[in-house]
Amino acid sequence: MVDVAAKARFSALLITLFSFCLPAFANNQTALVQLVEYVGADYINAVVDGDIVSPEEYAEMEEFTALLAQGVAQLPAADGKQDLQDKADALQQAVIDKATEPRIKALAQSVRATLVTVYGIPVSPKAAPDLERAAELYQTQCAACHGEQGRGDGPAGAALEPAPTDFTAVSRYNGRSLLGLHTTITQGVDGTGMAAYSDTLSDKDRWALAFFVGAKAVSDEMAENGKAAFNRIPGMQTSLTLDTLVAQAPEDVLKEQGEQAYAALGYLRREPSALFNENRFIALSDERLHEAEQAYRSGDHQAARSAALSAYLDGFEMIEQQLAAVDGDLMRRAEADFMAVREAIDRRHEADIVSERAATARASLAAAADALSGDGLSPAATFSASFFILLREGLEALLVVAALLTFTRKANAASATRHIHLGWVAALLAGGLTWYAANSLITFSGASREMTEGVAGVVAALILFYVGFWMHSNSHSQKWLGYIRNKVDDALGSGTIWVLTFVSFISVYREIFETILFYQALWSQVTTATQAFVFYGIGAAVTALAVVCFLFFRIGMRLPLSLFFRVTSLVLLVLSVVLLGRGIAALQEAGVLDAYYLGVPTIEWLGFFPTVQGVTAQGMAVLLGVLLWLRGSKPD
Repeated sequence: MVDVAAKARFSALLITLFSFCLPAFANNQTALVQLVEYVGADYINAVVDGDIVSPEEYAEMEEFTALLAQGVAQLPAADGKQDLQDKADALQQAVIDKATEPRIKALAQSVRATLVTVYGIPVSPKAAPDLERAAELYQTQCAACHGEQGRGDGPAGAALEPAPTDFTAVSRYNGRSLLGLHTTITQGVDGTGMAAYSDTLSDKDRWALAFFVGAKAVSDEMAENGKAAFNRIPGMQTSLTLDTLVAQAPEDVLKEQGEQAYAALGYLRREPSALFNENRFIALSDERLHEAEQAYRSGDHQAARSAALSAYLDGFEMIEQQLAAVDGDLMRRAEADFMAVREAIDRRHEADIVSERAATARASLAAAADALSGDGLSPAATFSASFFILLREGLEALLVVAALLTFTRKANAASATRHIHLGWVAALLAGGLTWYAANSLITFSGASREMTEGVAGVVAALILFYVGFWMHSNSHSQKWLGYIRNKVDDALGSGTIWVLTFVSFISVYREIFETILFYQALWSQVTTATQAFVFYGIGAAVTALAVVCFLFFRIGMRLPLSLFFRVTSLVLLVLSVVLLGRGIAALQEAGVLDAYYLGVPTIEWLGFFPTVQGVTAQGMAVLLGVLLWLRGSKPD
């Protein structure tokens, strides 16, 4: 039994916090998960067989379920919210009625599962938890209270009320999700000896501890059975995704998927690295395709479209570079298959056609899984993927910045040169902050990633088009060339200089943003033995880019000024068309623009993605560019 006074203090603190901070709390779905799990786990201390055994505990259960219902009511509108509200109200009423513990646990389980389903709970570790590191942290941070084996019998915990959690208790294991454990480790529990570790441990370490203590009740036999089930039972890897592992309690999985999945969940808690490889993205993609097919058959076209987008953005796209290094033809074929699914949904084809195209995309996924099978990527595949990620993403940015710098150097415009350097250096700093955010603070969804890339691409295309035409229109101006032969710092107005700065920034940042996310995906595919080849690939790509930069500067500085203006303007105009195509494609993949696909191949290096919208935009840009080029070719 727990100490009444301590529990009363805990209850009072939570009630005060929730009462004054309810609007903010209502938007913290992870805290709601923690609250409902607490009710499900501790109700036994309040009521037994319909009789109140602790008035203080029972008052707490009443208050907590009331606050839970209020918190759900304040959540943002979403499909399924009313069902969630009904279940929260039912849980509150069951406590009032002093229902049995199984009834309360079943309702709490249903509330938790619905909350996770309706609002997504997009909190998960970014990489496989380091369980060796977690074992060390447990001994230094947790064992004094929870005991060396996690039984809640540590020497420092003997005097604590309530007593520290016994992580080996199967009943408690069944009711706690890893998300709930992570939230508890992060926020602590007011009124108890459980401190918050948000300031002292990194998010990576807190996730590792959550997995470590969350697997204490998993027996060797369960882990072995679970491993066999996860690896051999068809569909198991699709149903037990990372989101399921993190957000669902074992009793949820047992109820929804059966004993084999329950055992597999225990295995994954012990060996989470099984999900942090290419199978994670392939399984997620397969699951989303299934969701898209089912939603379309039920008539929910918007849900089908969103699921089909997620199948590509959050699943397949994250293994594209790795697959391209192994089998480029398969990568392009699979990409086209995903496009075909989205097209069928957008054009409202028959449900059988959508199903047929989804089946084709699944077949491509299976082929990709075979191509990427084995103990991580091979050294050659790792090197190739790393090299081409940086070379492809860096080349466009390099050409833009090199063209601008060559221009300002030929023009002897020191101030403009410094501003261009300021732009790309600021982009590197912003990229570093993005990397930190992606690893420590937030998770970029596929849609938000493509939205950022798309907007940046279209903006960069428009500005490059302007700068390219501006250079060409002045390539025949004798008055302008006269300024250039001397010094143009005064001739370049402040507005023009800041346009060049922004071009430098946006061109580099857009590529850095995409590069970071691709390298994150690549890193999850390699083993300890092949990690070095990621850096070898980066080094080779940097060397290749340096050679391109050197040649561009060397050739550009030797060209006559008028010819250099025309060549540079042509490069920028071509790049603007490429970036426009890629930007529109990214916005289509994010679901912002519709996409009607043409039956012609993709030419990615030209930014040519076969959709009516993209081809039309690029065609208009080319036509406008030709007209302006001809007009600007007339000498003064």
